Amino acid sequence: MRELDPRPDRRFMAHAQQGVQRWLSKNGAFVLAAAAALVLVQVVEFSPPAEVRVENHDVEFLGEAPSQDFSSQLANPQAVQLRASLRLYPRGEHELAEVAEIGGRADASAQLLSQPVVTTIYGLGATIDQTVRLEGGDLQVDLRLTGTPRLVGGPTKHALPPIELEQQLEVTSRRARTFGDDEQRVHLLARGALTGLDQHAYRWVFLVEDDLFALDLELHRGG
Repeated sequence: MRELDPRPDRRFMAHAQQGVQRWLSKNGAFVLAAAAALVLVQVVEFSPPAEVRVENHDVEFLGEAPSQDFSSQLANPQAVQLRASLRLYPRGEHELAEVAEIGGRADASAQLLSQPVVTTIYGLGATIDQTVRLEGGDLQVDLRLTGTPRLVGGPTKHALPPIELEQQLEVTSRRARTFGDDEQRVHLLARGALTGLDQHAYRWVFLVEDDLFALDLELHRGG
């Protein structure tokens, strides 16, 4: 009995190769279009690595902190209101010196993120907590401002004694990472005593990575 030759028949292989070549010659345009479509899909679905920053100023505010005005009348003569206005400026359009000017040209292009008002009394501390998320939540900015108003000296014949506000401001951020713990950074830590807040606002300017912010603190009192 004759054994079968395991090698493929040369005439069959030649015939198959000629068939493939004829098919490619007729459908070459289709093959090129399919290859181009695959390249397009790869480009569209490409996700930049963590080092690449995507321009995105969509901001999500966490918690309730709507814009508020001072009360025109405070029932308690010892009542004091604090208002903190948080603004975000377009990237690359303003220098720090421009933003430091309250009510200047830079403020016209700023986005007012929040403007909460809290009420306290002399000698009692008040706290304003604000959290904003940028870049779809990948970057989270936390602000914590505490202030205790105190009277300096006694009343005069024509005016109430001035107010001194003992304050502390801390600005931190958290950036989500694909692997490992979130990256946490401290961007601003300021403490001290401020006067004249019932006459004019005090502004802090700070950077969180490429984002430029300003926080204005104002004071209103009864009496």
